[in-house]
Amino acid sequence: MKKSIKLILTALAVYAALLLLLLAAEAQAPDAAIDSLGDAVWFSLITMTTVGYGDLSPVTALGRVVGAVFALSSIGILTALIGLGFQLLSRTIIPRMRLRLAKGSRWYAFLGESEEAAALAQSLREEEPECMLIFPEKGAGIEGSHSVPLNYSPKTLLRLRGSADGLALFAMGSDPWENYRQALSGAAEGIQSYCMADLSLDHIPPDLKLFSPHEVVSRCYWKEHPLSRQEKSIVLIGCGEAGCALLERALLTNVFEKGRSTAYHIFGSSGTFEAMHPEILNVLGMTEAEARKPDDDTLCFHRGSWAEARTLLETADRILICGDHDSENHGIFDLLCKWFAITGKVHVLLKDAVPGLESFGNLDECYTPEYVMKDEVNRQAILLNDIYNEEAEHPTAWQDLSAFLKQSNVAAADHLIIKARFLLKDESITALTDEICCRAYARFVELREEQAGMLQEMEHRRWMRFYQMYNWRYAPVRDNARRRHPQMKPYEELDAENQKKDLYAWEMLGRLAQRG
Repeated sequence: MKKSIKLILTALAVYAALLLLLLAAEAQAPDAAIDSLGDAVWFSLITMTTVGYGDLSPVTALGRVVGAVFALSSIGILTALIGLGFQLLSRTIIPRMRLRLAKGSRWYAFLGESEEAAALAQSLREEEPECMLIFPEKGAGIEGSHSVPLNYSPKTLLRLRGSADGLALFAMGSDPWENYRQALSGAAEGIQSYCMADLSLDHIPPDLKLFSPHEVVSRCYWKEHPLSRQEKSIVLIGCGEAGCALLERALLTNVFEKGRSTAYHIFGSSGTFEAMHPEILNVLGMTEAEARKPDDDTLCFHRGSWAEARTLLETADRILICGDHDSENHGIFDLLCKWFAITGKVHVLLKDAVPGLESFGNLDECYTPEYVMKDEVNRQAILLNDIYNEEAEHPTAWQDLSAFLKQSNVAAADHLIIKARFLLKDESITALTDEICCRAYARFVELREEQAGMLQEMEHRRWMRFYQMYNWRYAPVRDNARRRHPQMKPYEELDAENQKKDLYAWEMLGRLAQRG
């Protein structure tokens, strides 16, 4: 739209200059018929529209040159006017009319185009067939009567909508900081805005939600492919951005009762993970030479090639091929199947699913409202904070929590499904339905009196794992700046009051059961 306006203004400027040039040239001739600006405009219009009354014509050489320009440009100007008119009609007037007629439906506006945005838009359309999808000019390949190519600012969209209710914005381009800038402008208008960026920022507006592509993939994977009790040895081939995210999510989510542990073996360039998580390595790390039976999970980063660990690969319960590029993962999978006698599960990270291959991270599988918008898990996290505040000495409202504490509550909400599987002894559960929450909470009530210690210890280990991931350590006095906490110690060393606090996360199942 801005380009069209600039083109129109440029054409008008050139037209005005030609008129003045014609008038200046004819003014010097005593027998000139064109002696006023009105005559010049009339002559130009009659000439360009090819009507040619002949009542006015230039008599000077320069005037005739200008007249020839008007005559020769007639077809071009007419074509340009028709093109601009059609563009204005198809890209502005009709889309605006369609949006005004669809005010009863939800509007989802994408401020940029990407594969991830197109996948999410398709998922939104499947869940809400009547919603309006608003994309920039190209439309990201999303077509249909409920798709609108319209490149408008959040403020303009809000004015068209009339209110922020039923309007959501998605900033999902390739530049995370540009995404954040765009989403911030939407949130400033009170519009629910979602930003694809791996950023940890405090004091962001309540209407702005951040998510990272790798977080989406890892959350989706561990929810859809939970560890079974028989799986004790997991191999990750690839420790780039995707591999690190999968490992981080595994360590935060797969925290079970005492006595059940998982060994993670990682191949690939793990320098970033090791540099970012020294405390986790201090607690869970082990070398290839160690062969102990730990009471907790273990992390082993292998320095050699994965192809050299034949025994480990052939006895592992699960292998994740999780490099950052599909072509790399395809190649590793082919070599693994060709030369190794694999007995465990093999899952391959791929953006596009391949028939006959157990893949994950597919765009259409991960980029759904559940994993991008996270409305349900955020609601659960807020509810968890409310439960904790009921007995807290210094309660803190959700909007006043730091980004770290909000993530802590989100991690606790993510772990609820592990708690439900444990209570119901059902490892096939992949969603917290009302019925599952009711049954899980009923079982929790049965166990609360006799096995409260076991339940509290499981939650304390999960809580401590999250803090270890962010490099907190024990200190007798809490110091947030230095990441020190007095409860960063084994459960049995806590006093009775602090042990009891760890039941609050289990109580969350009861709150969720009440909604049924």
